[in-house]
Amino acid sequence: MSILSSRWFRLLVSLGLLAIVVWVADWHAIGEVLRDVDPRWVAYAAGFALLDRVVLTYRWELLLVARGLRLGFARLFRIQLAANFLGSFLPSSLGVDAIRIAALCRGGYAATEVIATTLVDRATMVVATLLFGSATILVLAGTRVPDKLYWLILVTTVSVTAVCLAVLHPRVRGWVGDCLMARLPARIRERAEHVARATLAYRHESRRLAWVAFATLIVFVIRILFAKALTLACGVNVGFVELLLVIPILWIVVMLPITIGGIGLQDMGYVALMALVGVPAAVAVSMSLIEHIVVRTVCLPGAFFLADVTGGPAKAEISGP
Repeated sequence: MSILSSRWFRLLVSLGLLAIVVWVADWHAIGEVLRDVDPRWVAYAAGFALLDRVVLTYRWELLLVARGLRLGFARLFRIQLAANFLGSFLPSSLGVDAIRIAALCRGGYAATEVIATTLVDRATMVVATLLFGSATILVLAGTRVPDKLYWLILVTTVSVTAVCLAVLHPRVRGWVGDCLMARLPARIRERAEHVARATLAYRHESRRLAWVAFATLIVFVIRILFAKALTLACGVNVGFVELLLVIPILWIVVMLPITIGGIGLQDMGYVALMALVGVPAAVAVSMSLIEHIVVRTVCLPGAFFLADVTGGPAKAEISGP
């Protein structure tokens, strides 16, 4: 009941924020922008959104192969699309990760390795997003980003990065094992220890992680191009420098799990952040609405691949890392 209530609450928050944004931006003005949208640039945006999913799947495959899990790109891509499709109705990307984990475990793959890989996949993406956003703020912000937002992002980035680096230190791991893990029930503690060892094993995969970092950079480039296509579709031409300033901040904002599929939160973020580079609210809302539609349309084929997520066990191909 509490989960259901929480979901309904997030849905109400999503619709409430969206209603506020549409009211502030004036729905008549939004309608005028949407009426004149250039479909060619919407098509380019859809292409970038699809390419984004392709590179994310390749990135995921790199991490899986590092732990000896070889599923093949095509199967992983189907699972990725199905997870993204279902994730459109969930409050955060953590729901997508849970679906991906469940899909691979149902396929007969070792839960320890699957969970560890997913943790590394998500953690590295979050840290990379924070670092990229902080870097663009430091280099490009000047006085255009409010001080509170400026320092909030920088402090969050430093804190998250420090925690991730601290986990690699033997003394910190020892303290976690003695003070925290010891309090868990034996069965849960044993599974957590196995997952922790599999996760930490990635620190020896420097070459693989370098490729993952390169793929992450490509994802960021694609997402900036996606945002550029949205601006052109809505009849404005925002420079790449301005997009590099505000769009990475938007990525950080929408990671907050407070609405369903980012609805409302993303729209409000677009209005607030695009205003920093002179984009009218009606255009910003239109960009966000088009993004909602395009991203969900690209993931719509995932509905046909739900069997890859909910199907029974398949023979797992597992080799040494």
